[in-house]
Amino acid sequence: MDRNKKGAGEVEFFTEYGEANRYQVQEVVGKGSYGVVVSAVDTITGEKVAIKKINEVFEHVSDATRILREIKLLRLLRHPDIVEIKHIMLPPSRREFKDVYVVFELMESDLHQVIKANDDLTPEHYQFFLYQLLRGLKYTHTANVFHRDLKPKNILANADCKLKICDFGLARVSFNDAPSAIFWTDYVATRWYRAPELCGSFFSKYTPAIDIWSIGCIFAEMLSGKPLFPGKNVVHQLDLMTDLLGTPPAESISRIRNEKARRYLSSMRKKQPVPFSKKFPNVDPLALNLLERLLAFDPKDRPSAEEALSDPYFHGLSNVDREPSTQPISKLEFEFERRKLTKDDVRELIYREILEYHPQMLQEYLSGGDQTSFMYPSGVDRFKRQFAHLEEHYGKGEKGSPLLRQHASLPRERVPAPKDENNQNNDCEHPTGSNLHSPSGVANSGDQNGPSNNTSRCLLKSASISGSKCIDVKKSKDPEEEPIPEVNDEAVDELSEKVAALLA
Repeated sequence: MDRNKKGAGEVEFFTEYGEANRYQVQEVVGKGSYGVVVSAVDTITGEKVAIKKINEVFEHVSDATRILREIKLLRLLRHPDIVEIKHIMLPPSRREFKDVYVVFELMESDLHQVIKANDDLTPEHYQFFLYQLLRGLKYTHTANVFHRDLKPKNILANADCKLKICDFGLARVSFNDAPSAIFWTDYVATRWYRAPELCGSFFSKYTPAIDIWSIGCIFAEMLSGKPLFPGKNVVHQLDLMTDLLGTPPAESISRIRNEKARRYLSSMRKKQPVPFSKKFPNVDPLALNLLERLLAFDPKDRPSAEEALSDPYFHGLSNVDREPSTQPISKLEFEFERRKLTKDDVRELIYREILEYHPQMLQEYLSGGDQTSFMYPSGVDRFKRQFAHLEEHYGKGEKGSPLLRQHASLPRERVPAPKDENNQNNDCEHPTGSNLHSPSGVANSGDQNGPSNNTSRCLLKSASISGSKCIDVKKSKDPEEEPIPEVNDEAVDELSEKVAALLA
């Protein structure tokens, strides 16, 4: 049938589901064991985006569940300081698809690279960065979501100093009436940013304070340019913590339910805390006062994100009207966490999430229509060819043009920030270009809501877009930063015995 003769209904259908021509793929910007990320242009809006192809999603149910959890959370947590999923491509078949294509807003780098590449960040940068992180965390925590893996590599950054929290694959929703064991038994996080209550099961119930500790570690890393607690193992991690903070008071130790953990800390030689002004010389005392609160050893002594935003450090920047809360996430959204899922269960749940980005198909799905008897007109087949071509050249270290592409790719060395109509100097090539703007909705004209234009310069001296951080890419292992499983009682027992032997 001639497409020009199709009825209005069919034209609408193909507009809705025929996505083959919407995104013009440009180049590979990240690759991991979960898949590949490319930069692309949305031909409808002209916007640059990152498209993540997640390979063989259902090979392992646990990995598929993590992906389900993340795309669901990112749909529910819409906030300027949290990375946004713009679209998920419709798979060609409801019951047989294996790959998922997720379209994200394109970010240029991550906070790890910003800290690494810039040794002259200003106090205004520190304040503005921390403000955005706490603002995003306030929103996340009021939804009863714990991120559980906050670290510089999981915070995306642009040259205008905008930060966005990403990688919610380890996040959990906390329900007051649910046993905490359901949500915490599989805890895995990067050691350097783990709260002390996660190092050896010291406290029986985890709270949002685990994320506050991580934010404290990240803030300290901004101030010093290097990780605060780069532990080589759990014992070394605790040693580094207590070297700075001192040994915990008897009151804190007595409240620890794990007897072996209590014995371990009680047997530790007494250490006096190091003044933060000595550890971080020439830093604003207000910044250090807040840092001490964020890094309290006992979780009950740490402020909530909302309390931290009202700290005197943010005077002139904080405004409760620009720091929204949200409603707790419904239990029904995460009912799947309470049961054992099969591969087909997860596939159906991910498919249902994808339909949130395809309203017409969602309406059919909810009305109970059987959609399994035909293949949908999907753009996925075209994307498979382009991704395969890009991956082949990427593996050879080439920059070959992808199939069907008409324009040259972005430079791998640098991706300029989007140019504002009123400011044509945002390109990282120009040192005056990267103005440190305030967060979305924050004015910075003539007040203290953000660093002044006098401090404007390019933050992203480092390389490429970190679109791969948008969702769940397993990075290459860093031996000093490799995630570790939570220590169980037997491990703590063995650890305590070793310490006792050393002290004998």
